[in-house]
Amino acid sequence: MKGIIIAGGEGTRLRPLTYTRPKPLIPVVNRPFLEYQVALLKRHGIDEIIFCTNYMADKIASHFGDGSRFGVTMRYAIEEQPLGTAGAIRNAQTIAGRDTVVVLNGDVLTDFDISSILRFHKEKDALVTLTLKEVPSPSPYGVIITDEEGRVREFREPSEATKKMLAANPTALGVTGVDYINAGIYVMEPAALDAIPTGRPVSVERETYPKFLEEGKPIYAIVRDGYWLDIGRAEQYRDATRAILGGEIRVEVPGAWQAAGFWAQEGAFVDPTAHIAPTVHIGACARVGAGTSLSGMTVIGANCCIGANVTLTDCILEDSVVIEDDVTLSGVILDNGVRIESEAVVTVSAVFAAGSVLGKGCRVVVGA
Repeated sequence: MKGIIIAGGEGTRLRPLTYTRPKPLIPVVNRPFLEYQVALLKRHGIDEIIFCTNYMADKIASHFGDGSRFGVTMRYAIEEQPLGTAGAIRNAQTIAGRDTVVVLNGDVLTDFDISSILRFHKEKDALVTLTLKEVPSPSPYGVIITDEEGRVREFREPSEATKKMLAANPTALGVTGVDYINAGIYVMEPAALDAIPTGRPVSVERETYPKFLEEGKPIYAIVRDGYWLDIGRAEQYRDATRAILGGEIRVEVPGAWQAAGFWAQEGAFVDPTAHIAPTVHIGACARVGAGTSLSGMTVIGANCCIGANVTLTDCILEDSVVIEDDVTLSGVILDNGVRIESEAVVTVSAVFAAGSVLGKGCRVVVGA
């Protein structure tokens, strides 16, 4: 049994955070996102993992190496050009060999019970088993219809116009029941990989699985409970942060609970006069000055330096951010190395790219 993680996309919906690094390495509560998926596979006994990489593949390989630091074996199936989801999986077969594989889309944060999915797959003697997530109906996602035994009978896609409308306003048509969507976790037999064409981009969702269905192949699906989120956009990145800090998902976060009532990593310093909410996480070697207030689902990255009398609410600061004195920020995401000079006020959700500088007294407010 091997694990495959599809991690080759450019993360365009998360720009500017992905201009200088691949999306799988964006820290979520001070831990590179892909580490959560590696930990999930390992927890369920899968310790041989293949990354399908393309965009900034060297950075992913540099971070994970041979996997020994994470208690697993890592190998890399690099795409010279993007091959799509199915093409990426097929490209990894040269490493996976004739083993059954568990495939994860590299932008999904979840704590689903992988072991139970594997048991179901074996019981059904399936060629492919898809994992389903329950969502309100109608939804902007394509839905999957199964029979009582879990065998897939239909892939049903809403029109592009409906997808766009529901993505912009999920309650536009009102909730009429539940749908079951593809959660991006698959169990696949070697014969399924054999059937994927080589040398061109192929979508597993739009081409491979529908073709298997037409041919009458044993394609099954199982609904799982637990936390599930696609972190493709900035608002979902915030949601993932809230879920981890709020305990909605069962994952390990770096650092330790402090006597003062918040999480902090080694080397962090917080002035005794600062007020830190219990939902805040402070990264390694970060500094928080006197009289500063950190509240809501706020994450301070490693080596950040926050001055005196700063107020941060529901903010995500990645590594090495500098915030000078008397600054007020709310709902802001700051990429690596951003500098906010004294007396600045930002009270509207915004994302600032690496290296950005907001000048002294700068104000960005709702309606401005």
